[in-house]
Amino acid sequence: MKLLLITGSFPPMKCGVGDYSYRLVGALADDPHFKVAVLTSVAAADMAKLDGVEVFPVVKSWDLAEAPKVIKIIRAWKPDIVHIQYPTQGYGKGLLPGILPAMSFLLGTTIVQTWHEGYSRRNAPGLFLRSVAPSGLVVVRPGYKDKLHPLLRWALWNKKCVFIPNASTIPRIDVGEQEKHELRMRYLKSQQRLIVFFGFVYPHKGVDLLFEISNPESDAIVIAGEIGDGGEYFQKIKRRTLTPPWLGKVTITGFLPSGEVAGLLAAADAVILPFRDGGGEWNTSLHAAGLQGSFVITTSRDRNGYDSEHNVYYAKLNDVQEMRSALDGHAGTRREHSTDMVGGEWHRIAVQHRSLYETLLSK
Repeated sequence: MKLLLITGSFPPMKCGVGDYSYRLVGALADDPHFKVAVLTSVAAADMAKLDGVEVFPVVKSWDLAEAPKVIKIIRAWKPDIVHIQYPTQGYGKGLLPGILPAMSFLLGTTIVQTWHEGYSRRNAPGLFLRSVAPSGLVVVRPGYKDKLHPLLRWALWNKKCVFIPNASTIPRIDVGEQEKHELRMRYLKSQQRLIVFFGFVYPHKGVDLLFEISNPESDAIVIAGEIGDGGEYFQKIKRRTLTPPWLGKVTITGFLPSGEVAGLLAAADAVILPFRDGGGEWNTSLHAAGLQGSFVITTSRDRNGYDSEHNVYYAKLNDVQEMRSALDGHAGTRREHSTDMVGGEWHRIAVQHRSLYETLLSK
């Protein structure tokens, strides 16, 4: 089976969906039934070699003028399946991603889409374009149809829709006690608890709430992740770090390689992900923190309280007091995992994708 995966972002580009795409095609390429290729942005041209995966980093921008490049590769490579990931950082505001399903369908291929996020009514025009062609549909959020606005459920009418849960895009690492102690000392300085946030520093991530949830008398905060263009929201965060009571108690690392992120998570007393709109099993960041055994605080629209099995506390949206209480009650709690769990999870995801592909091709 020949699979062409299309994504606007792919490592070394910084994007959660790009990292997901990388792990997915790597797992699929381990299956001898597949021949796998990736069509992506020119910014991914410097990626490390991925065994069994051919990469076409040819798209300069995702405007309609780039369509002939995509058509040429589809015609030359002749995939059985074209699988398109939505959304990605790399697509920007280009119009080409919206017509990719219909364009690929007209070229005679079977289409699969993955929708990593929900859609509101303002997304209706783009959603309409993506929904014109019949296709398979992978969603990473449970109960996707019920959570989709009723006026947008027509988008699913010609789709074979399957829910395939996410997994961590960061591997688990074993951090020795001495290494963990050194990591903690590097960031703690004279504080007692190490609080970590990782990911993109955007308003909807709720990074500003870290300063309300954490205690400046005892806590050191590390913000590890992509800081974007240094816009107004990031400047707001930076100002908090430069004024009492947080002066000298916050470290902003910027983007870190996955191994360094894993080590930092393993050393943390708590990983706080106070998403404004709520998190859940679709967030690869939750899986990554859990894989290192870290205690995690996040928010949810559907769940509330401490999940001891996964060492995650789900708080109500924007409830600073609840998250502060959870931090005081569970900071430092750890959960152990087997070292091969992340590989096993991506094998599961690959098997579920193969089942969908085979079902579509059999029709």
